[in-house]
Amino acid sequence: MRKVLVGLFVLSSLIAGVCFADGDLDMDLMQNIEDLNKSLSSNLSLKDAKASTADAKELNRLFITVEEHFVKRGDAQNAVDLSKKSKDLTVEIITAVSANKFDAATDSATSLSRTCRTCHTFYKKE
Repeated sequence: MRKVLVGLFVLSSLIAGVCFADGDLDMDLMQNIEDLNKSLSSNLSLKDAKASTADAKELNRLFITVEEHFVKRGDAQNAVDLSKKSKDLTVEIITAVSANKFDAATDSATSLSRTCRTCHTFYKKE
């Protein structure tokens, strides 16, 4: 569990300074994602189903916005795919939490962190 928390903290740290090239994403959006990832991590570790589900649903909504940004940008298919993967992972988290499978939800949250980090590798401004 500690590794997951550390992983999500690292993700949060990466998100804090993210601006994307060619038409920046709104920094408030990125801050919201950062805050929700912290909250999701905490709520999963506390096995708080209601709060974890709410966080994952809001993250899903925000990743729709990120996906739309990269679709509109037009030259970032990898980012579009990673945004879709992030949305899918939030759905996996919701499904796992609803089945009271917090270990599976935590695994999906860890994969979500990795997916975010992969996108940042390609699209974060230096």
